[in-house]
Amino acid sequence: MSFWATLLALAWDQVAPLLRPCQLERLFDRYADWLHERVNAGSREHGLLAWGLAALLPALAAGLLGHWLAALAWPLGLAWSAAVLYRCLGLRQLVDRARALAAALAAGDQARAAGQLGALGVEPPPGAGPDGLVRPAMEHLLRLAARLFGVLFWFLLLGPFGAVAYALSHLLAGRWRGDDDFHAAVAQVIPVLDWVPVRLLVFGFAVVGNFEEAMLAWRADDLDEREAAVAAGLGALGLGPEAPGPEYVAAVASLVNRTVLLWLGLLGLFWLGSL
Repeated sequence: MSFWATLLALAWDQVAPLLRPCQLERLFDRYADWLHERVNAGSREHGLLAWGLAALLPALAAGLLGHWLAALAWPLGLAWSAAVLYRCLGLRQLVDRARALAAALAAGDQARAAGQLGALGVEPPPGAGPDGLVRPAMEHLLRLAARLFGVLFWFLLLGPFGAVAYALSHLLAGRWRGDDDFHAAVAQVIPVLDWVPVRLLVFGFAVVGNFEEAMLAWRADDLDEREAAVAAGLGALGLGPEAPGPEYVAAVASLVNRTVLLWLGLLGLFWLGSL
């Protein structure tokens, strides 16, 4: 069912791209803030408790509801799984914003490019011209691609529970920031969740792009999971230390699309082999 739910969610995303932030995310932000005020005692144990209540509890509800619907009728379970993945994914939004940003940069429209970067959650570097916005945009898009691929991986592994738990964990890590043990406990969950999907994403980048450069870039430095995906993505595009042109921003979107299609095709082969 996971393969067909993924296909359905991706098709739905192409027809009706998800817009963020949506009402569900605003409700979750209020819930997360409420938990943060009441559970944060500064300790690691309280951080893990808050993460469990904020991320795992809603994920468990999504997973149990999916099992119940599938037991009633498999089309209901399929529809629920596809809907959950659709709400957590947002592939078309990433691609559309990357292409809009590339068009603004190519036209030299710095104001529009800065607005597109702001919509992606990136603060434009002070005093940077259009060319100076390209690399920060590419790096942020590759970080978003790593998050997107993590949602896909955990969905395929654990269904709606995995997709929701991963997506909410990343929202919490971005929202709950601090130097104490409470916030560190939440932040330390993310590398664990990213360890496998980032490596699969890097391999996908290498296969559909420049294999040698992607693998060399990934192994070159002691990087965390998300920055390793950024380095591999830039390497897969054949980009070294030189300043990239605006066309490379759209190339990131194409690289992500090809990588998703690669792993979706492999998943389809596994499904055919199981028949």
